[in-house]
Order: sequence, then C-alpha cells, then structure tokens
Amino acid sequence: MQFKKMSLLLSLILIPASFATADWQSFQLTDNSYAESMSSVDLDSSDNPHFAWCSNNDGDYDIYYLSEITGTPVKVTDNNTNDLYPRLRIDQAGNAHIAFKGHDGHDYEEFYVNNISGQFCDPIQVSFTETDVGVFVPEHSCLSIDPAGVAHIAYKYGYYEYGNWDIYYVNNESGSFGSSTRITDETGGKSYVRPSMALDNDNFIHTVFENGADILYTNNVAGTFDSLTTVSAGTICWHSSVGIDSSSKVHISYSKYHGGAYYINNVNGSFDTTLVLSTANSINEITALVVDHLDNVHVAYIGGNFGTPNTHELYYVNNCTGSFEVPEQITFNSEHTADISLSIDSVCACHIAFLEGFYGSNDYEVWYCTNSEFVGISSDDASYAGNNHSSFSLQNHPNPFDLTTTISYQLSVNANVTLSIYNILGQKLRTLVNENEPAGYHSVFWNGTDENNQPVPSGVYFYQLTTESGLSETKRMMILK
Repeated sequence: MQFKKMSLLLSLILIPASFATADWQSFQLTDNSYAESMSSVDLDSSDNPHFAWCSNNDGDYDIYYLSEITGTPVKVTDNNTNDLYPRLRIDQAGNAHIAFKGHDGHDYEEFYVNNISGQFCDPIQVSFTETDVGVFVPEHSCLSIDPAGVAHIAYKYGYYEYGNWDIYYVNNESGSFGSSTRITDETGGKSYVRPSMALDNDNFIHTVFENGADILYTNNVAGTFDSLTTVSAGTICWHSSVGIDSSSKVHISYSKYHGGAYYINNVNGSFDTTLVLSTANSINEITALVVDHLDNVHVAYIGGNFGTPNTHELYYVNNCTGSFEVPEQITFNSEHTADISLSIDSVCACHIAFLEGFYGSNDYEVWYCTNSEFVGISSDDASYAGNNHSSFSLQNHPNPFDLTTTISYQLSVNANVTLSIYNILGQKLRTLVNENEPAGYHSVFWNGTDENNQPVPSGVYFYQLTTESGLSETKRMMILK
C-alpha cells in the first residue's frame, strides 16, 4: 500500500502553513485468520465513522458493528445461519441502523436491526417469502434513514429456479415494516439486481439497479414508482450507485464489464451525456457515489487490469474544482481490494471502508481509509494511551455551525497560548486567544466574524492553537448560513 498501515491506532495530521489537504491514511479494523466481508461505513453528526461488516469467526457469518476505530466490535447477530451484506446508516441522534440478508431456515430474507434502545434489537424480518423457494442467492440491499428516523430499504428478491429477480421497497414509517412495494415486474427471465437508493429533500425514493445489461432508474416522486429509465450506454453495465443533490437532481455512477467507470446526471432535465471516469479494464466491483452538502460529487471504485498478476486497487475522484480530474489511486499492492463503501463528512473529506485480501483466499480483512485530518498518531509512538487523539484535545462544537461555535482545548501545563482563525487561503482572520493560560480545560466562543467584527461568508475555515514551545495543532470547521 502507498499509505502506512496503522492497525487500530489513530494519528493526528497537522496542517502545515499552506493548509494543504491531508494525505490518505489507512486503518486495519480486523486482523483475523478467518474471512471478513461486505464492509459498510457511515458518519454520525460529529463526523465520527461507524462501521459494519460480516465475519465467519464461528463457522457461519454474523453481523458486526464498530462505533470507534479503537473500540471493540459488537456482535449484532448470533445465528446458526449466515447473515450477510450489511448496509449501515447512522441517524441524526447517533443511532445505528443495519439492513442485511439473513437465512430463515428456508431461504434468504431481508432483515433490519437498530440500537435505538442502547443495544441492538432482535432482527426484524422485512421481506416475506410466499413459498419455501425464495432467494437462495443473497445480495446487498440498500438502506436510507430520513430526518425523522424512518428506515427505507430497497432489496432484491425472487425465485431461484425461475431465474427472475425483482426490486422491492419497504419502510417503517407507520412504526413497523408493512408490505413491500414491488418496483419492477419481470416475468420474462430478465432479472433486476444490485439496487442503490437515495432520498431527496422531500424523502422521495430514487433508486438505480441493473438487469444484466443496463443501468435503470426510477423514483416515486409522483406517488408510485415510475416506469424504468435506462441511463447507461453500451452493454453489460452494472454496480451502479446513486446520489441526490440539494435541487433533487440525480447523479449516478456505474461500471462496465472490462470497460471502465462512468458518471451521468439529469441536472439539465434528462440523462444525457455520460462521462468516462476511468478506462481501466477490470472494473467489476461496486462503484460508490455520494453528493456532499455543497453538491460536489464524490466517486470511489475498484480499478485495475486483468493480467499476471491481476490488480484490483481502490480509486477515488471528485468534481470539487468544477470538473472531474484524474482519479487518485489510494491502494498500491498485489492483493485484492473489494466491497467498498463511501461517506463524505461536513468538510467534504472522504471516508471509505473496504476489504483487502488475497484473491481467491478465505482471509479478507476490513480496512478504513480517509483523507480527513482527524486521524490518529503514528503506530511507532509508544506514548499512545487510549482515545485522546489530540495533544490539546482541540475541538469545536457545533461543526458545521451558523451563528456561533465553541472552541475547546485542554492544557497539560501552564503555557503562552495563541488561538487564531484562518481562511482556506491561509490568511489570518482573527486571534481569539493570545495570553498565558493555566493548565486545565478552556473554551472560547467564535461568532464567525473577523478582527473588524465583520461576518465572514459561508465556507471552510481553520482554527490553530500554538504554544510558546512550538507545539501547534490545526483543525477544520465549516460555516453554513
């Protein structure tokens, strides 16, 4: 790998004077001799990453959940059958919601759990097979949580012996999951699989999936799901992902078998021009797309080439500068990277969970990588002791904020301290603290104004704490007005 492995340790990236974007760093979340699979990541309101995956440590697969990188995974399910393909979402209160495929003794059904009560509830069956012959080929579903905490799930379901699969949708808006809505109706042997879903500002459902050849899109904005729209170009298109911007416009990524990664949107009213993100010929994995709160589009995907050896590496690209640039290769190794999941935080930094292992082996591990500066200490720093990720415990809350935010920090000794605010160009806007302070906890308000008490515009800003001894720490915050 290009980045340094830091198994379960956090390290702080100090921003230099130029306030350059942080480099990618990686964390190995598991290190076992058995197989982990199907990783998923989401962020809470404080931009802390949470993870879910499945592991066969006791002979069958169970779902695991991790809320702190340095914490201990929680075993969510403990059955004698396989629980697979978890999809994790964190609601605004910080509760975890997970949808997954579980075996009910006859076939695979869709299940759902949450930890709203403090511990994970017993699995709730969401889908119901009409006969004992149902989904024998499990596959990932998709899960979204709206601002009211309602869970929305789209999943593949069908009958194995007929070779027909359809996409279904269900929610628990009434307090429990009712009957699922059948989005597709295929009886001619063509199956719909691998759904991806996003909610718009009015909580309408937008979903994409594939049928073995094309990527198709539909929504329920009109009250029911519309007829299907084909958005892909060419043959054998798959592994799509959908995101919605602040204007409820749809953004989709997908890949082609031996044919690269692609992006399309309907910003101009219809799906028109397809943009090629990559021409690598071994993109056979899920693409992951997220639209951030500034309407930038972020895409992660697996790229590489078939050959000797095969290469399956993690790539990332965004259009934060106005257009998509050259994709950034994140992993560099001869192993197999798979099962990616992507989240974007409030300051537009990227968080990716993925699997890494030897192709064809039964020993994959769960990894997490990020280009946020909120990452831990070097693994060879023997002074690491617990979850204090910062020498000053420097942080601000809320972040993002509108009117005011509180910046807090803790000093271990008396020190001459300077706390200053900078813009994204590195220009100092205001000094909040410049004095000798005693050891202990301190906090100061910032009302989003410069030295002349003039309000600064919405955007990303940096606050930097320095001492006379040369210690310095910088963190990001965002104003949204």
